[in-house]
Amino acid sequence: MAFDFKKGFNKFADMNNSFNKGLNNVIGKDVFGEMKKIEDERVFAPFSSFPPYQEPKPADWTALSGQDITFTIEGVSIPVSANLDVCMKYKPLIIDEVKYYKEQFKYRFSQCATDYDSFVHYFKDMYLEGMNAICSKTYSIFLPLGIFDSTAEKFEEAHINRFHKAYDAFKQISGIELARNANAANAGNVVGNSVRVQGGGFGLKGAAKGILQAEAINAAISGVGKFVEHQKKMSQEEKAAVWQNVNADALFAAVHNDYYNVFYSLVQSLSDRNMIGNATTLVADDVDAMYKNLQNPMFPQDKFIPAVADLISKMPFQIPLYNMLEQKLGATEEVKAIREYFLG
Repeated sequence: MAFDFKKGFNKFADMNNSFNKGLNNVIGKDVFGEMKKIEDERVFAPFSSFPPYQEPKPADWTALSGQDITFTIEGVSIPVSANLDVCMKYKPLIIDEVKYYKEQFKYRFSQCATDYDSFVHYFKDMYLEGMNAICSKTYSIFLPLGIFDSTAEKFEEAHINRFHKAYDAFKQISGIELARNANAANAGNVVGNSVRVQGGGFGLKGAAKGILQAEAINAAISGVGKFVEHQKKMSQEEKAAVWQNVNADALFAAVHNDYYNVFYSLVQSLSDRNMIGNATTLVADDVDAMYKNLQNPMFPQDKFIPAVADLISKMPFQIPLYNMLEQKLGATEEVKAIREYFLG
């Protein structure tokens, strides 16, 4: 008859825990801890088996066209290309998608992520369900613009490589168990290679000596190393403590940001192809120095507006530039018009 590893190990654990409990009662202190028993591997239901989000999806998009626009600030021109104007026209539609799929993520979270293990198991399904939909729909904007040499999958991959706050949060949470178990494996390897179970106990003078013959232990767990590894892995109690401290609202905000930033990936994709003039969503390496120079009282005041206008034409989504204009000129109609156009 084949040896039942789990049954044998758990029987040994019961005996050990009973013995340790008696010792603790005699001593009057919880000196000897509880040995972890081996649990059945958890089986998760398919993601598709959960009830879907019932709210109606946003309407399909139609092809929109843009036009060259020129804003003026104190007589200084800030040009906007027709292709960038196309992106700005789609922005409200992308925002509608983001709102919908953020709420869908929250709904999925409430259905699927009931504890640490289920969150780790279902996160990618929950997260990518919305991300796939938003990226696929946003990528379709490329087609009327004449971009036919890419795919929605490549667009999404490039986006996630840049914007991944929610995925970072997931990796941080799931990484707790991964790191703990990796350390457990390392500890098990070290101990297993240096200490073997000897007849009459663990080769140490301990209270558990004689509970089970060394030969039986070696047959059940193939050495002390595996035993140590199992005992050091993250317990369900520890997972519950981590799960209790997960900030769901912060996670939802991170998901929203990742979804919303698909708009900036759209703009940057066109920028990388030189299709929107010199505009970009990226921040120049020396932008901090430029901000400081513009705020320096020694900066030539007759060059201030042209300099800020030039920066806005290159980096139109940088909020500090508009703040500087308002500090200099006040909330004039010209300043409000361009701020509203780019920042909403």
